[in-house]
Amino acid sequence: MRISSSLFFQTGLNSINAQQSDLMHIYQQVASGQRMVTPADDPLAAAQAVNISQSQSLNARFDANRSVLNRNLGLEENTLNSVTLLLQDVKTRLVEAGNGTMSDVDRATLGNVLKEARTNLLGLANATDGSGQYLFSGARGDVSPFQEVGGKVVYMGDSNQRKIQADQTRQIASSDVGSDIFGRAAPGTQGYLTRADSNNTGSGTVGKPTLTDPGGYGVGNTFIVNFTSPTSYSVDVLDAAGNSVYEFVGSGFTPGKVNTITLQGGVQVELGGNPATGDKFTIEPVSAPGYTAYPTTVPGPSTAPIMGTPKVVDASKVLPNTSYQVGFDGTDYTVSYSDLDGNPVTSTASFDPATNMLSLTNEGLEVYLGTSPDSGFEFTIEPTADGVNTDLNIFDTLDGIIAALENGTGGTAGGAQFQNMLATALQRIDVNYNNVLTVRSSVGARMNEVDALNANGAQRHLSYTNQLSKLEDLDYYAATAQLQLRTSALEAAAMAFKKIQATSLFNMTQ
Repeated sequence: MRISSSLFFQTGLNSINAQQSDLMHIYQQVASGQRMVTPADDPLAAAQAVNISQSQSLNARFDANRSVLNRNLGLEENTLNSVTLLLQDVKTRLVEAGNGTMSDVDRATLGNVLKEARTNLLGLANATDGSGQYLFSGARGDVSPFQEVGGKVVYMGDSNQRKIQADQTRQIASSDVGSDIFGRAAPGTQGYLTRADSNNTGSGTVGKPTLTDPGGYGVGNTFIVNFTSPTSYSVDVLDAAGNSVYEFVGSGFTPGKVNTITLQGGVQVELGGNPATGDKFTIEPVSAPGYTAYPTTVPGPSTAPIMGTPKVVDASKVLPNTSYQVGFDGTDYTVSYSDLDGNPVTSTASFDPATNMLSLTNEGLEVYLGTSPDSGFEFTIEPTADGVNTDLNIFDTLDGIIAALENGTGGTAGGAQFQNMLATALQRIDVNYNNVLTVRSSVGARMNEVDALNANGAQRHLSYTNQLSKLEDLDYYAATAQLQLRTSALEAAAMAFKKIQATSLFNMTQ
């Protein structure tokens, strides 16, 4: 076939340009250190590299979040540590105030010391983080959580925790709600607090109550001891919502001595001194139980039977936010309620006279009945409403004891009233102190979790970096060899072109 001179030149030029292009591509790889100069070099590897890079960026974002979380938790831990030390000092001062050798002037001076402690505690409760957000105001970081309103310290934040996304599937609270630190007992705390009525005229004193049976049927109820005479009393039993459950009468109180009063159902309290007729003493639970039971219909002249605090025996059967109405017809117990769809449900409960326990088997509950009631007796079992727990605002406790220290002890009745207020304050401060320790423990656990997530994040970072290196990084040994090869190929192409372009019919000899 015939080959024109222009084809000779074009073919040689194309060959040289191709070799130059390949050589330039290798130059770019060597200069950048990247195997893929463009996605066309390896489309599959390029797509994988994009996904891994996104994962690595997300991992870096989580790492930055955890840094903020760790800083906030560290600030909270330091603040709560200061609160712990302050409460320890307050407890010491309260014990000191009970010294019988102190004069009213000494107690007034001690009241000034506690005023300063209250001011310091309020400052710690309103602590801020590095960005000016209040630590303990919930989601309302711009609102001072504890403010003076009408002479009382009131929590002004909300109940929502500020959470930070620490990992793909984990959100961790970066702070705690102020009301959960300075205004309640640690969740699950069982125990009782005492207080004397402010209108008491006698010199009766109340000691710290004890639980003789933590699982007793009375644990969770409130007991109000009313002295009907200097030697006898009655006890009103209320549930957590303030409904009257039952009452009983006690006698044989010995004035001037410490008497152990059995409040039924696993609770005891010591009463001493000389209570006057009409004096009242309240023994209330630190935390409200999950369920309450109270009579709604008591037939005829009969009285309500002793009713215990309902217990959950099978949580899988208990319907949330559901009240149960129980009626007795003289033979059988009928339970009525509405299911989660609003449909009425009726079932039966069984009473065991050996244990006096009424079992609502289908509902997963049981309740103690001291005796089998009369026909027509009805009662309600319902979840304890939010907000009915004993008020444990630590600032109210400090305000009360400061006022008592400033007012002095006065006469015999005044001295007893002061001792009762002091005992109440010590009990409440103890509960607040234990709750602060519980919150600090929670903060420490979260910091440990952040450390574990940081370790996992660092491992993922190394893994992503290794995978990207395999996909993108250049093998310099292979690239150097290819560079030498392509250089030789370019030189060969140039020499071939020179040789071919010199070929001409005019240069040919016979």
